[in-house]
Amino acid sequence: LTSLSLPVREDAQFGTVIALISVNDLDSGANGQVNCSLTPHVPFKLVSTFKNYYSLVLDSALDRESVSAYELVVTARDGGSPSLWATASLSVEVADMNDNAPAFAQPEYTVFVKENNPPGCHIFTVSARDADAQENALVSYSLVERRVGERALSSYISVHAESGKVYALQPLDHEELELLQFQVSARDAGVPPLGSNVTLQVFVLDENDNAPALLAPRVGGTGGAVSELVPRSLGAGQVVAKVRAVDADSGYNAWLSYELQPPASSARFPFRVGLYTGEISTTRVLDEADSPRHRLLVLVKDHGEPALTATATVLVSLVESGQAPKASSRASVGAAGPEAALVDVNVYLIIAICAVSSLLVLTLLLYTALRCSAPPTEGACTADKPTLVCSSAVGSWSYSQQRRQRCAPGRAHPRWISWPLAPAFHLVLL
Repeated sequence: LTSLSLPVREDAQFGTVIALISVNDLDSGANGQVNCSLTPHVPFKLVSTFKNYYSLVLDSALDRESVSAYELVVTARDGGSPSLWATASLSVEVADMNDNAPAFAQPEYTVFVKENNPPGCHIFTVSARDADAQENALVSYSLVERRVGERALSSYISVHAESGKVYALQPLDHEELELLQFQVSARDAGVPPLGSNVTLQVFVLDENDNAPALLAPRVGGTGGAVSELVPRSLGAGQVVAKVRAVDADSGYNAWLSYELQPPASSARFPFRVGLYTGEISTTRVLDEADSPRHRLLVLVKDHGEPALTATATVLVSLVESGQAPKASSRASVGAAGPEAALVDVNVYLIIAICAVSSLLVLTLLLYTALRCSAPPTEGACTADKPTLVCSSAVGSWSYSQQRRQRCAPGRAHPRWISWPLAPAFHLVLL
């Protein structure tokens, strides 16, 4: 038994000779004739190359990941009676080739990370398996670089090349970046290297790190306070002011509620605030006994843990009924200023378009009038228009009888020229 190519590469071609086998029987005649056979159901076969010489060749494709080695048994029998036989064992190993790329358990992973995380914290671990062997199965990981807004992805995330651990390099901000999607690449050390990618979706969870922010009032006020003039004749349940606020967080952390601070201890207190609307309204009909000025402190609170707050100040002045409309009208004029300016611009634009259109129409009319009123040019011919009308039982018609035309081709005295004209008929049914 002589081995020629052991171990066998798994990408070896069909017909590759793996070993040479020689058989010797000291008998003669039929007793010395030897036939060899091989273990069945293997990707090899025996080929007789010369008397008592055989070649072990590859008969079908190999896959080291399925079967890494074969134990073959060669049996030799002579032609005597009774037949004598002998066996020999042969071990064939399959050498690995880099024919498998690293594979992840799933193509995409979802990761949830709370915002304001400490820099360098571990948020996930990716792992890929390579079915090859030795260096062909040695996997390394890297980040597929891309831009996140104006910054590189590598300024947010890093991946350990050997372990596949994913780290957040800086604190993440939900208000700036709600979703961070990127890919991690896995490559083996084979020649040529093979690789694959996996997608990570990192959702940045919101934390209550933003307090409610009060919106600037549209009407006057000093020091951030809102001033309102309220007539004493106002009835119960009428809205006198509204506190507006927003929260940069999301979900429950951005759900705002409003309450007076300190809470009204007396049922006679004339104002209240809507719990979720921020509208300040009257609780009863105002009377002369009420103080002319009220300073209302409205506490704006979110529903985060812990809750964050802001305070708005509303100055309410009670005035007589004749004074309130004036103040209200001034406020309305001030609020409607931008809208009125926009309307004025639109009016001027429409007037300009109409003026240009009118000028174009007048120019066309003037040009047409000048063309129609211009005298005939020198050398032109003028013709009279006598017509003849004929009648019959079926109707009437007319045709031109003009035979002569007066022409003045540049002379002082025109002359008459006659030539026949084809009649022009106009049929009129009766």
